[in-house]
Amino acid sequence: MSKRVTINYLIWTFVLTYMTWGGIIVANQFGYLKYGTPLCMVLYVIGGNAPPIIAYIVLKQAGKIKLLKQFIGEVFAIKQKPKYYALLVDFLALYFGIPALMHGVQKGAELYIGVLFIPVMILFGGLEELGWRYILQPSLEKRFSFGVSTSITACIWAVWHLPLFFIQGTIQSKLSFGIFTVMVFGMSFALASIYRLSKSIWLCILFHSAINSLSSSWIIADDLTIKICTSIVIIIFSSMFILFKRKAYIQNEQYYQ
Repeated sequence: MSKRVTINYLIWTFVLTYMTWGGIIVANQFGYLKYGTPLCMVLYVIGGNAPPIIAYIVLKQAGKIKLLKQFIGEVFAIKQKPKYYALLVDFLALYFGIPALMHGVQKGAELYIGVLFIPVMILFGGLEELGWRYILQPSLEKRFSFGVSTSITACIWAVWHLPLFFIQGTIQSKLSFGIFTVMVFGMSFALASIYRLSKSIWLCILFHSAINSLSSSWIIADDLTIKICTSIVIIIFSSMFILFKRKAYIQNEQYYQ
């Protein structure tokens, strides 16, 4: 992606999100737009879907998208190699498995409910990946290393969520922003690795949606130690996958020389 597309994406995504979510925060001070009320939820969903909305607009303006049907086909390209779906499952296992080993997971809703709600969470989180991993991450990787690019993306992604911590009733309002940010780093490395290896934005959307949905069945404690350990393990595994891919590519190039 060009620098102009990336900058326009970031500016207008933050403008749309902070206007809608910020409006809710201001209205809450006067007793209006309580979380869960119809108008509040409309603004909440618009703000949460600013990344895909703005991503589509800036890509269309830049001529990166010709037809909406073509774009949708790429976004929901479900047909992917089994090994990439296995990669997604591996990261899910780490995300929930490390806290479980540390006795930091409580049982919530029945597992089948978490699974059934994955399609719903595509709208409530998953489609964000059209901006963060489809536009921002690749753009940063043109200038910085994978690790630096992913860390910058993680910081921006965390700050984008900030207004939710001031809206009473949201999941984030019950969490620590600092601990949330630590976990965002782990998720960012997992998502960046999935996209880097598979070149599939669909798998990123699915992974993000699965995390959001399954978190209602496996509730991870808002504990700094658990979050740090989980993120460190995910970052290590992510780096290993990228290094292995790079090594395999170099060996393949040498073979054909």
